[in-house]
Amino acid sequence: MHTSRDDFFAFYGIGNRFLLYHFAGLCGLIILLLVGAVAFGLGIGLVAVLVSASLAGPSVFERLPSSALILVVGYGGLFNDFRLSALVVAAAIVFTPLIAAIDSRGSSSLLLQTVEIIKAWLPAGIAASSLTTLALRDASSVGLFLVLIYFHDLGLKLCDREGSQRRFAALAALGGVLVLLWTSVQIAVSPISPQQYWLFAGLLGVAIPLGRSVMQLLISREERKALLHASHALAAPFWTAAVVSLNL
Repeated sequence: MHTSRDDFFAFYGIGNRFLLYHFAGLCGLIILLLVGAVAFGLGIGLVAVLVSASLAGPSVFERLPSSALILVVGYGGLFNDFRLSALVVAAAIVFTPLIAAIDSRGSSSLLLQTVEIIKAWLPAGIAASSLTTLALRDASSVGLFLVLIYFHDLGLKLCDREGSQRRFAALAALGGVLVLLWTSVQIAVSPISPQQYWLFAGLLGVAIPLGRSVMQLLISREERKALLHASHALAAPFWTAAVVSLNL
């Protein structure tokens, strides 16, 4: 007999073919990161559109407003100015109801259409913008973050099976990420010092599950593929803020 808790853990997990898409995206972004921060910023903006714009609706016309806002917000990070990026996000939020009114389909309320557009562009746009800005300052921190998130989601998929094991999937995935982070610190392939390990461990331990839980509330079961960027949603801006504030 399935309970609501079982449903939660099932939905918290990883969808079919997720790892294939995630691995391809990871490889592509790492290559772009090696090419340069600007190339990475342009690429991650397009990736954000691909994985998130579908939340606004099934048709191309329904996805255009959210896609445009993702690119505007994401590419705002190329200016390497957090205050400017914050202003761009604020302006995008203010103009979203106007865009929804212009694009009104009549079958749903303006408020509902506004929410649909915001949930499509806001998490993906902020994640793309923050990682783009960080890439301009410290590309190695971005690469480490992307790898950590991939292995977290890999752990979720490996533990995403029927039975009691599924209930511990999130804990096992986080544990694996923290071990990987600790290892990178110990062998000096990470810009994080041993004294700063617990700060970043705590950050990932809170931001990743919180981000996935928030995304779970925002999307329906039919839109489960949108969880492609769920682990990045809150972790990316928090990671960026921590790295920049510590001047790594």
